[in-house]
Amino acid sequence: MSATNTINNALIVTAHPVDNSLSHSLAARIAGKLREQGTQVEIANLHAEGFNPAMSRADLDLYHGDPSALPDDILREQQRVERADMLVFVFPIYWWSVPALLKGWFDRVLTLNWAYKVADDGRIVGNLRDVPVRLIATAGTDTGGFDKHGYSTAIQTQIIEGVFGFCGLKNVKLDILFQADTTTSAQVEDFLQELESSIRG
Repeated sequence: MSATNTINNALIVTAHPVDNSLSHSLAARIAGKLREQGTQVEIANLHAEGFNPAMSRADLDLYHGDPSALPDDILREQQRVERADMLVFVFPIYWWSVPALLKGWFDRVLTLNWAYKVADDGRIVGNLRDVPVRLIATAGTDTGGFDKHGYSTAIQTQIIEGVFGFCGLKNVKLDILFQADTTTSAQVEDFLQELESSIRG
């Protein structure tokens, strides 16, 4: 955390159905480290909170220009984002991307005229305050498998640039704990140690 970019409030978003999963353990450790640094931390456990990832008629009405269609659950999530000086997403990689629950959070929460807008000249302009974004993922394979099949590039294109960059967020870092299904506690600790500098921004 740099002196010029103090993190007063952080939002950690998790998307794993099992409470004692590695994802939730990582999220808890990250939350603890941020709190040690004096940061207020809010955790959005999308599974526990029953977040609905499916686009509704109201979501589509909002996309087509009806601001009165903003659903209450989306207003709540947007207010969480607005309070945060840092966004942290902790998730397992499913089929080379984020879980459907988190993808639905992107679909529904990052709305037109809030997360991005269309300028008078037709350009898409990101609207979100450019706070640090940290993506903490777990993967079943190794880095060689990701690179060989182009999945590292795919995540860069579709998530880092295609979601966050689209909304004006430029300070985005991705850290992946590879071979998570067979990782040892010592390897998890090493991963968490390496994360500390990234989380500090």
